[in-house]
Amino acid sequence: MRSRFTRLAAMPLVAGLALAGCSKADGGGGDSAGGEGVEAGATMEEYQAAFEEVEPIELNFQVASPNPEAAASLRDRQLAESLEEWSGGKITVNIHYAGAVAAPTEVPAALVDGRLDMAHYYTTYEPQEMPGFVDMTTSMVQVPSTPLVGEIVTHAALQEVSFGTPEIMEEFASRGLHVINPANPGGNISMVCADERASAEDFSGAQIRGNAASHKTEVEALGGTITSIELAEGYEAFQRGILDCSLQSPATALAVGWLEVAPNVYFPQEQSFAPGPGSLVAGSSWEQLPLVAQQLIFDRQREYTSAEFFNALEAVRETSDAATAAGGSAQYLDAESEAALTGANETLLAGLEDSENLDGAALNAAVKESIDKWTAVSEELGYTDDGGFEDFSSWYQGSEDFEDREYLQAISDRMFEEIILPQRPS
Repeated sequence: MRSRFTRLAAMPLVAGLALAGCSKADGGGGDSAGGEGVEAGATMEEYQAAFEEVEPIELNFQVASPNPEAAASLRDRQLAESLEEWSGGKITVNIHYAGAVAAPTEVPAALVDGRLDMAHYYTTYEPQEMPGFVDMTTSMVQVPSTPLVGEIVTHAALQEVSFGTPEIMEEFASRGLHVINPANPGGNISMVCADERASAEDFSGAQIRGNAASHKTEVEALGGTITSIELAEGYEAFQRGILDCSLQSPATALAVGWLEVAPNVYFPQEQSFAPGPGSLVAGSSWEQLPLVAQQLIFDRQREYTSAEFFNALEAVRETSDAATAAGGSAQYLDAESEAALTGANETLLAGLEDSENLDGAALNAAVKESIDKWTAVSEELGYTDDGGFEDFSSWYQGSEDFEDREYLQAISDRMFEEIILPQRPS
């Protein structure tokens, strides 16, 4: 099936020299190599003028997308091009696709030792090292499962609560990571299955891949068995019958081609599967960057957010078409499975109350408060769910063209101003 996503010119895959330096990275703000900065809201011309006396900067950036043709790469490639353009060519970004420089769990080490300067870190892949972050993603099961508002609220609440929880920021800092954007879920979680699973009995004994610690509780409540097959091995695992189903965002399923071999897509109707977001982080070279470069990377998060929304929502639009073309369909979990998921999520939230990683009761309350806030903001800005996942294409008002993200800019601006901007280096 030909994707509706507008393609950008492929970025070079160059293994250039990374910036060197020792890190005392923190979450938001932080030290820099100095120099003059610019005010928030500076124009491109003002940024280019500020970069005139700056020495050329080369950044190695490993992204989550498997290749430059994956729709999810649009967000990252645009960020790279934007940094180059707004710096007047003083910043060059070499994009490396998933695993090219470092495997998912090796990304922090690669950022600290200088092989990478920025990366998408698969944060939930390491629950022992990032336990507070994982607790937060578990608490996000409180977000209602809806295609548009649910997507907006998940993104906003994840970022707001991350930056607002000192224990989570310390987990990044203790590993030498500087947070640029704390949580990129890539879309709310769906389940893709090789065969139709029309009833709760159909999940009994199924081998189901998860990418978050809380997925084990959810999968077992459905009657399945959790497995941790690597993303790159999933397609073949489906083909060989080793894997029956997998939990991930629609964007991920599309990017790795899984709908060709697992075209039966299931969404919760009331509940949510726990998200497994990654994080956009910098490493040891961050403090060696001039202040103006740090500020530019943060300021371009306004467009990065709208691109993230585009990827997630366009993936929902395409998922139904791709599933149908492969002989399956996008549908909701049956009522009994939905009830089982509800029970699992209640267990997860109750378990957080006794977390040893942070104040779990306060975390649940903060997540609930953020959900309520961003639900109200979404309604205020005119974003409403006028249908479901199965008929998303018929009612969603956003453009299919990546370059036209005007519909998503209002919520992106609001998130940038209230969540990202307060973290801007100064």
